Order: sequence, then C-alpha cells, then structure tokens
Amino acid sequence: MTDDYLVELQDIHKVFTTRHLLPVDEETRKRRLFKKRDVYAANNVSFGIRRGEVFGLLGPNGAGKTTMVKMISGLVRPDKGQALVDGLNVDKKRKQVLRKVGVVLEGTRTSIWPLTPLENLIYYGMLKDVRGKLLRQRAHDLLDFIGLKDKKNVQVRRLSRGQKQKLAICIALIADPQVLLLDEPSTGLDVQSSRAIKDRIMEMTRDHGRCVLVTTHDMHVAQELCDHIGIINHGKLIACKPTEALLDVFSEQVFVFRTDKAPTVAPFAEIPGVVRADLEQGMDGPALVVHLVPELEARSAALYAVTRQLEHADVRLRAIAQRQQNLENVFLRLTAESDLAESQ
Repeated sequence: MTDDYLVELQDIHKVFTTRHLLPVDEETRKRRLFKKRDVYAANNVSFGIRRGEVFGLLGPNGAGKTTMVKMISGLVRPDKGQALVDGLNVDKKRKQVLRKVGVVLEGTRTSIWPLTPLENLIYYGMLKDVRGKLLRQRAHDLLDFIGLKDKKNVQVRRLSRGQKQKLAICIALIADPQVLLLDEPSTGLDVQSSRAIKDRIMEMTRDHGRCVLVTTHDMHVAQELCDHIGIINHGKLIACKPTEALLDVFSEQVFVFRTDKAPTVAPFAEIPGVVRADLEQGMDGPALVVHLVPELEARSAALYAVTRQLEHADVRLRAIAQRQQNLENVFLRLTAESDLAESQ
C-alpha cells in the first residue's frame, strides 16, 4: 500500500449463501435446509482511497455496497483478500482500526434510544478514548452543527427519523476520524442538513487530509461531491475512475441547436460527419439535436455545415450548446451492460 492511501481493498471476496427453510416432513419429523443460491457481495474487488479524497461507491440495491462498508469497518470478514486502513489490516488490528474510522450505516439504529443525543455522544466518545472537556465540547459543537441543539436532552426514541440520522452522523464524527464511511448518509435529511453535511465532508477531506467513502443512490450528490467513483454490480467492480475521467469516457459529441421554429431533420442527417439528427420539443421551443463524429476536423466541418443548412432553411438560431454527459446516464448504461453480461 502506498503512503497516499488511507483505505485499500485488495482482492476482496465475500459470498453469502441463502437457504430456504422447508416445513417439517410429516413422516420423518425432520426439517431440512434447501440451499438456494450463493450471492456474491464482493467478487475480487480492489480499490484504494487517498488522503484528501471523497470516494463514491455506487450500485443498485443488493450490489454489495453496504458489505464493503462493513468490511472496511471490521463488521464483516472477507472470505479472501484483505482490507487495510492506514496500513493496518482490519481483520488483525480491528481495535486500532476502529479508533481511526467513523461509520454511518443505512438506517437509524446506531444510537442508543433510551439515551439522549448528548449522552449518546459522550458514551461513544469515551469508547473511542475521547475524554473530559474535549469530549463535551466536541459533542455540543456537533449537535449545534447538525441542528440538534434543541434536542440534545431529549430521548432518542422521541426523535424523528431524520433527527436520528443526524445523530448517527454526529456519532461517526465524535472521535474526529481519519476515515469516514457513509452508507446513504442523506436518508431522511432536510435540504439544509444535507448541505451542511456536504460542506463538512469537503472540509474534512480538503483541509484536514481525511478520506471519505460515500454510498448513495443520489447521482447528483455523487457527481457534485466525489473525486473518484466506483460502480459495483453483482459484487463486481465494473468501473473505478476519477469522476471527470469516467464522464469523459462516455461523453458523446452531441450538440443542441435551439431554433425559432422546427426545421426538417432529413437534410441534416445527410451532412458528412453527422451520425444522427433528431428534433426535440422543449419548454423553450424546438431544438435540433445533432450527434457528430469524434474526429476534430470532421466534427468542425459538420458544425459549420449544420449552421449553413439552418440559414438556408430560413431557421433562426437562438443558441447552441454541447450536451454534457451526467453520472446517472453513465451509471444506468454500465449497470445495464453488466446485467446483460451476467444473464448470458
């Protein structure tokens, strides 16, 4: 492992076997287990997270994201391979690793419900060797930061789902961890709290050299927040690149010409360098959508030809823009290809 990595997974393999419990046989009075199938939560997965980096782990439900988080935090042991945190093997140095890691698992059962939010933070802080005035000050600061100042002495059982989620994030941050693992952290949060959490994550990584692993279904959050994206499906890591590089791989030369009236599409499809031409009708009027070849010279010539054809057709050009690829489209495309390959 290089010094730049705070977290690294090396050839991680994890299989869960699902079994179906059959009714008691009336003759033998025995119950037998029918082995249903093996589910791959991790199939030789390897990736690393550098200091100062936010890593987004994306995937459909059941793809293995939460299992990855649990293996890094020591809650689940891999069948093969190893997980490292700051150079420490999670399986062998679990107690030391737990002091370096803060975890927010999906759901709201991290906290102890009969206790108050303040009591929860004091309890979990002491478990991670945070003591005295530092612990109490940090607990109060976190509750103020997350918007639970007025609820710090209310039993957790009386809090809303969103407030419990806020508390779970505070518990993860109480020991000022080097590694923060967030499994669907924005679940149940209002817009203001979600924004505050994003800002805190950026501060932790950029200014203090921590690293953060985020699993989320919100592609807009992932694209905005994450420096590096890993996409997992059926336990396999099907993509792992810097966010911008991943978007560039799947970007296409698509240009949108906003016009004052709808042009006839056929002449544009015949222009050399034009792969396809379509007409779209939006809220602000018609648009000619032109797909071009990637080669610069041919693409440039095609763009000039399209504008000349619009002028020839007496169509006024209101605006022109290149359509940018987004993470949601890339995710859907990659997972669809993975599902197809898995079914064959």
